[in-house]
Amino acid sequence: MSCKAVIFDLDGTLVDTLADLGESINFALASLGQPKHQIEAFRQMIGNGLRIFAKRALPSDRGALCEQVVAIMRRHYADNCLVNSRLYEGIYETVTELHKRAVKLAVLTNKDQDLAKHILEHFFAVGTFDYIFGAVNGQPVKPHGQVVRRLMDIMKLSQSDVILVGDSGVDMDTAVGAGIRAVGVSWGYRTRKELIDHGAVMVIDGPAELLNLVY
Repeated sequence: MSCKAVIFDLDGTLVDTLADLGESINFALASLGQPKHQIEAFRQMIGNGLRIFAKRALPSDRGALCEQVVAIMRRHYADNCLVNSRLYEGIYETVTELHKRAVKLAVLTNKDQDLAKHILEHFFAVGTFDYIFGAVNGQPVKPHGQVVRRLMDIMKLSQSDVILVGDSGVDMDTAVGAGIRAVGVSWGYRTRKELIDHGAVMVIDGPAELLNLVY
């Protein structure tokens, strides 16, 4: 399997953001008098965008508070998104090498666009990624495949030229829905079984394995 472009998920794939996301959603929940969660519990809640994250974190009978949780969490996270977050081991070296090889690199995340750019530009040199696509009001998010197809059009590449690398079933569903190959990573927030069940053609255990997949 080889490719000319790699589309990366962000949370759980490039950067371990779990602690900062968890602290911010817990801050929002506590602000509204709702119970908090252990950070590890959030592994199963994130991945479908902030509103679904908030809905999953709230008690089942407190869904009416969802928008308030989102608003408070957004403000807190904007100020604290780099407190505990870190790159996964080997990611910087692998992404940098892919960039040197002139592989097209993109990030597709359900995190807000401005925050995604802020986090990526903290950890990587500006211009490392050719495209950064985060959540923008009025546009569909993963697992909808529209943005993937748009990326392929922009890059002038066919489905067989592109892989999507992620850590969740949402990422795998996104790739499958867009007709491109899905590559799961074992170091993220979800299980190998989930990745395979949702269509991963392979699951890698270290970032350097990606270097074997490019022309």
